[in-house]
Formats: sequence, structure tokens, C-alpha cells
Amino acid sequence: MSSLAANFKQTTYLGYLSLVRILVGVLFLLVAWPKISGGRFLGGLALPQQLLNGIEKDPLAWHRAFIAGFVVPHAHLFSYLSAFGEISIGISLVVGCLVRISSLFGAFYNFNILFSVAYAAGGGTVNYNRVLILLHLIFVSSSAGRALGIDGLLKRRFPRSWLF
Repeated sequence: MSSLAANFKQTTYLGYLSLVRILVGVLFLLVAWPKISGGRFLGGLALPQQLLNGIEKDPLAWHRAFIAGFVVPHAHLFSYLSAFGEISIGISLVVGCLVRISSLFGAFYNFNILFSVAYAAGGGTVNYNRVLILLHLIFVSSSAGRALGIDGLLKRRFPRSWLF
């Protein structure tokens, strides 16, 4: 008997973590929505200048080369990937569906933001990205979508799957 009510009554400590997961998902949606609705980033105009301003502070040489040689010339594509990736990660975290996969992408995304933009901005931005990376890794390791999320229902339906 797998109902939505049973999903909310499962005995687990992931309920507390699910609140943090939902909050992180809402933060992703709040950051992404102006990019998609206002077209601020989707033109690809702000991204190259923002990346070029901080590229000398990127501590990883291979990452600097990737940003300067591939991301900046293809800024229009990467602005779309950034905006729609944030929306996808946010929705996945809020509804608790495929949280392990979306959190892996979220950690990868925040890792790239940390090295390409956050070090240039300095201050609390670096710590903010570090905390998000840590939270995403916790979501992956704990299957945070099982409480207050669709992953709990899917895990009962497919008990041998590692996705949930």
C-alpha cells in the first residue's frame, strides 16, 4: 500500500533534511526565474564579461583554460544551459524527484560557479557556494528525496534501484 499519506508517515530522520532540500530548491528557482522570464541572461551578453572579469582569480589552470577557450566563445549556449539547469535542479529538489541525480548536477554546477565567478566576487559568495556544494553532496549520500518527495514513492515501487 503505497500512498502519499504513507510517504509522509515513514520513520526516518530525513524529514529534517527534506526541509533543507526544499529550501535549496526554492533558492535555485529564485535565482533562475529572472533569467528565464526577464531574458537577462538568455541573451548571453552578461555571461562573457562576468567570466572574463574573474578568470585571473580562478585557482585551477585547466578550468581557466576551459572558461576562456570554450565557455566564453559559446556564451549564448552556456547561458541557456545555466538558466534551464538551475530550473531543472530547483524543481527536482522541491518535489523530491531524482534528487541524487539533480544534486550531482547541482554540486557540479556550484563547483563551476565557485571557480569561475565566486572567487572573483570574493566575500560571502565563496562560502555560499561551498555550503551549496556540501549540501548537494549530503543530498546525494542520504537520498534526501525519500522524505516529503516523490523518491520515497519510487523507492517503494522500485526497491532495488540506486536512483532513489
